[in-house]
Amino acid sequence: MAKVQKVVLNRVEGEIDLKLVWEGNRIKDAYIIAPNFRGFEFILENKPVMDALVITPRICGICGHAHLIATTRAIEDIYHRAGVELDVPENALLIRDITLASEIVQNHIRWFYMFVMPDFLKLEKNRKLKKFEPIKGQQWQKAVDFSSKMVKVVAIFGGQWPHTSYSIPGGVVCEPTTFELLEAKAVIDSVIRFAEENVFGMDMEKYLAINDPEEYIEKARNSDLKTFINLCFKHGFDRIGRAYHRFLTVCEMEYLFSKGITKRKRKDFDVGKVKEVDSYSFLTESGIKHGGERYSWAKAVRYEGLPYETSPLSRRINNGDRLFQTLLEKYRDSYLVRTWARIDEIMKMLFAMKKWIEKIDTKEPFYKKPSVEPSKLTGSGTGMCEAARGSLIHQIEVKKGRITKYNIITPSTWNLGPRCEKYPSPAEKAIKGLDSTLKAEMVLRSFDVCSVCTTH
Repeated sequence: MAKVQKVVLNRVEGEIDLKLVWEGNRIKDAYIIAPNFRGFEFILENKPVMDALVITPRICGICGHAHLIATTRAIEDIYHRAGVELDVPENALLIRDITLASEIVQNHIRWFYMFVMPDFLKLEKNRKLKKFEPIKGQQWQKAVDFSSKMVKVVAIFGGQWPHTSYSIPGGVVCEPTTFELLEAKAVIDSVIRFAEENVFGMDMEKYLAINDPEEYIEKARNSDLKTFINLCFKHGFDRIGRAYHRFLTVCEMEYLFSKGITKRKRKDFDVGKVKEVDSYSFLTESGIKHGGERYSWAKAVRYEGLPYETSPLSRRINNGDRLFQTLLEKYRDSYLVRTWARIDEIMKMLFAMKKWIEKIDTKEPFYKKPSVEPSKLTGSGTGMCEAARGSLIHQIEVKKGRITKYNIITPSTWNLGPRCEKYPSPAEKAIKGLDSTLKAEMVLRSFDVCSVCTTH
């Protein structure tokens, strides 16, 4: 007889319940339950369109800036579809990328040291791992310090973090001085040193040239990434946590990644093929429903009817990254590979941020006012960006400057949403077949859980 276990997951952003169905000593099925509804899409209805730039960054305290960028792009898309071309300055585009990357890097550092590594202390009693102990551990404390430094870059350009609203249709409202650019660069350099000395155990240039996992393991000094990799091999995490081996990325970012979908081969991404499914959600197109088999406030998201993972691993695969193509061939989309990809992105984003800052020309404009006031806008638009956890989509409909409909599809909805009639979500599939509750929690955390975005 099947045994049902309910686990309330801690050390995640928000709240997630995990319902495990056991048969013998294996997990036969898993249900990821997002228990709290928030309703930002409804809050936005009938608001002036520019209010969305203040409201959507408050969806999340960790990745709110990504929501700002997606909102900005959605409103700019309304202009574009209405035939009003915006001449967004290059300086503004660079600063938007710099601040978005800063938010992503701070998230990845905190996630690795506060969510991932402490789990291994539960797997084995090892004095060498004490440095990862929450609150007390040396590496844990360093991660808090440097992840906090990282978001100073957002504050330099945006005035604050979190919940900044400095990006608007037509550009950004900041005009940084040379001193402020140097200040931002100094912060980035300090975090690069932290990453080289602690996370990767080698200089940035050497790590970015690595194309084979064995080469990294051989050349890296004592590093936290190398410790993590060895722990994964020791406990079999190179073989568990596999989802569908399908990857989705909605945007491009210079030096970092390309948009696309990879099933067997890489193809172009088409937002028109994205569909939300509410068969198992409390929240439906026709209102709130309970009962039956519904179990989550999140919806399922499908691309051409299929579940896809969106994540830093997806970005690496759709970008044709040789290191992760090799890892995928050897270990598929396992816990090891998914987690390594998120850590890898720390260094790649820091490298890109340095390049972007060097391109900013303080003599050129940062904002060009649109020729049509937002209060006159009527139409629809889609804004997309790559956030810390994966692909983010905002869809907006506006009439005479007021929002008539707002729809948000977050990375966590892709990965952690409920099942549809045919398929469990990627994270639900990755948990099936495991032999312990702790491993189930760890695999779920490998997707970087954010329930507040999932149930926006």
